[in-house]
Amino acid sequence: MDPSHHKLSFTVADYAIFAVLLGASLAIGLYHALSGGRQRTTQEFLLADRNMGCLPVSLSLIASFQSAVAIIGIPAEIYTHGTQYWFIGCGYILGLLVPAHVFIPVLYRLKLSSAYEYLELRFSKTVRICGTLTFIFQTVVYMGLCIYLPAFALNAGRPEGSHLDGRVPDVGDVLGQVAVIAVGVYQTGGPSEVWRKVWEGGRISGLDLNPDPTERHTFWTLALGGVFLMWSLYGVNQSQVQRYLSSRTEREAIRSCYMVFPSLQLALALSCVMGLIMFARYCGEDHSDRLASNKAEAMVIYFVMDMLQGLPGLPGLFVACLFSAALSTISSAFNSLATVTMEDLIKPQFPSMSERRATLLSKALAAFYGLLCLAMAYVTHLMGDSVLQVALKIFGMVGGPILGLFCLGMFFPWANSIGALAGLAGGLSLSFWVGIGSIVTRTSGPRTLVSDCRSGLSLTNATISSVTTVALRPSGLQRFYSLSYMWYSGFTCFCVVVIGLTVSFITGPMKEEDVAPGTVFPLLGKLLFFLPEHIKQKLCCVTPMKKESNGLCPSQQDIPSEEEEEEEEEGRSFLPETPANHTEHETSV
Repeated sequence: MDPSHHKLSFTVADYAIFAVLLGASLAIGLYHALSGGRQRTTQEFLLADRNMGCLPVSLSLIASFQSAVAIIGIPAEIYTHGTQYWFIGCGYILGLLVPAHVFIPVLYRLKLSSAYEYLELRFSKTVRICGTLTFIFQTVVYMGLCIYLPAFALNAGRPEGSHLDGRVPDVGDVLGQVAVIAVGVYQTGGPSEVWRKVWEGGRISGLDLNPDPTERHTFWTLALGGVFLMWSLYGVNQSQVQRYLSSRTEREAIRSCYMVFPSLQLALALSCVMGLIMFARYCGEDHSDRLASNKAEAMVIYFVMDMLQGLPGLPGLFVACLFSAALSTISSAFNSLATVTMEDLIKPQFPSMSERRATLLSKALAAFYGLLCLAMAYVTHLMGDSVLQVALKIFGMVGGPILGLFCLGMFFPWANSIGALAGLAGGLSLSFWVGIGSIVTRTSGPRTLVSDCRSGLSLTNATISSVTTVALRPSGLQRFYSLSYMWYSGFTCFCVVVIGLTVSFITGPMKEEDVAPGTVFPLLGKLLFFLPEHIKQKLCCVTPMKKESNGLCPSQQDIPSEEEEEEEEEGRSFLPETPANHTEHETSV
């Protein structure tokens, strides 16, 4: 049966299932808003009174970034370019281990409400405000994508004559994807037929070890570049840090980070398999024009409608799952935006504000950011790249400099606030230079692979490469603009650290007594274990240390041994508890 002749639209059952989802979400929100509940203070509303277990925290961590962008964007990527993107899963290992054992211990022990409060403890209030404003910009832009995609999906099933503009404000993932995959495999002819078509169509990518950073996707760009991307998302992003801080203990926070790993791998695998089944079904043909769009994401929506059209209710189930993913992401983002605005921008200016008024203002801020992100959804259709690539560019261009700022503070004790500001400004400038340059010149566009899976010819990677590498290699600035978007996070993070350290040394490194206790992770002392003590002390600290401390910096001089800490606190191993210091700082602020 020719799929291009199906009439694709929602049935009454589809709309009913979708309405049940929205009704349930609205009812839950109204219940917690009107019942009094445990949202009477900002600590309860924003951090669940710091009393969450690892299971709900891990589920929230997964939901925060397993958005509609991933559910739609990854299958579109696989359908168009093959399975190379799947290698990003290799980056999840270090991408979650380092946040679990570096970022979480530092931030959790400081008893923060906002991740960017750390920047004031380590540097200055100005650095904190700059970090907060950068995060707000990043999140508002990204939320526009998250709102746009489910609205686009709902629009795909509209009756003829209706428009997307009226759908945007209407705005179980696994269940919906599994349903589509199962029906797709059956209608394509079974697993063996799916495999034959994707192999002959050249969608099974080999291990590309090309070290060239301008190649869009290689093992290195995905596995190593993905590590920095994960650090920016799961290490220092307020949406995730806020969940760690809501855990009842540090160990619970670390466990929740570990529990994210298998879920992310499962979600990635389902999305990639879905993209392969799409290709087996259509052999690379483009039916997106049937949805009045030329975007790759339209093919995913078309595939879902095509596969599930004869099964009333299932198209609505998938779109409901898509909206569930979007709702979980945007709710987390709105809460995080309200948190950083309250804790970093408003409370320092109005320290005597009552808890009741602060809680009401936090809820009003969440609503305001919802409207602001909704407005961003209306300009999302102007994007030229795929939504997945745009989303990762946003995280790289803006999240990378934020990651660099935290790395500068945690790993380099001599970095000062002037260096931090210069590093952030330089990192953002370079990231927008290369990002906007790539958009204007379009040099980082994706390669077009051979699409025919019906010829019976087995296309090897070498054959595909010979067909797709006819373009001349860029040079000069053109090559700079060709940097793979997967390297944006690592590149901008590195730039922030280098610029920050350089300016810090020029303007006068931070002195030993000025480093706030608990804000520096003892990384250098551990990495430079082979150096003499006096050299380690000079490298790790600005002024000579008063006593031997195994190469640790001043803020870690009184740390007990790991064995002693394990006996006392079951798993806290690197940084000192600093409630007294932190309380003193809060009082001064």
